[in-house]
Amino acid sequence: MNGRTRVSLRIGLLVATLSAAAALTACATAPKPLDPKTAKIVVIGASGRNGSAIVEAFEAAGVRPVALTRDVARAKEKRGDHDWQAGDVTDPESLARAFKGADVVVNAAATTEMNGPNGTDAVDRVGAGNVAAAAKHAGVKRILLITGMSVGMPIPENAPAPMRKVFSAKLDGEHLFAQSGVPYVILRPTGIVDMPAGKWAVALTDPAKYVREPEEMRPRAATREQLAAMTAPPKGVITVGDLARVAVFAATHPSAANRTVVISHTHPAVPARDDWAAQFEAIPAVPAAAGK
Repeated sequence: MNGRTRVSLRIGLLVATLSAAAALTACATAPKPLDPKTAKIVVIGASGRNGSAIVEAFEAAGVRPVALTRDVARAKEKRGDHDWQAGDVTDPESLARAFKGADVVVNAAATTEMNGPNGTDAVDRVGAGNVAAAAKHAGVKRILLITGMSVGMPIPENAPAPMRKVFSAKLDGEHLFAQSGVPYVILRPTGIVDMPAGKWAVALTDPAKYVREPEEMRPRAATREQLAAMTAPPKGVITVGDLARVAVFAATHPSAANRTVVISHTHPAVPARDDWAAQFEAIPAVPAAAGK
């Protein structure tokens, strides 16, 4: 064997070693598939509009999630029989109890208050951080956060201070999820309307490519009956039923991992359709990066 042959063999061995190492690294960092039928799933904010719809969508799919709420008695009276458990995003100890043995955590907690113990800072910023930290400590395999279409977008100069405060808190919450080291999904719904799923197809869009239209910033005053009579959806809306269906899909499907998406029924750049795996895969994944 001459010197040139030995060098070629060494280079070939090095390339093969590096390729194998890269493959092993990819396998180690890629989110593992989750079986929705056997996974323990916790839904936070389960007595609210979005959270209750997500709980019902899981149950319709044959999965009974833990329904986390601050007031179990009130939740039972309001929403009926589910697997209720007391918990609050502002109470890390309650999250630690609820997340024991959990595989997936869906954070649908929301607030209409600006300040105080249930204000946007406490719920959307600190609360989201509490959820991400508790999930990591408990070994949760995926966390999902629901925020809003305008989070991360430029805020109009004339926007009122409360709007700026809410969007800032929610964006910080998103960052805490993405930097937790736990595989994550962030759903940014457009205007949520109170309708069941299935009337219109769903469009999932890369936030970097989503452009708000003027109609999306106007109040959505149509009644449920008026919406039901429409053949095409108003611009910039998503029904709460379809938001829930996508959340259930994204909670366990590999295609959704480590992605942030805008979810709506109409968008010029993305034809509305229901092949959600392909739509998620078309959006760049940003792996969870702890400590960055």
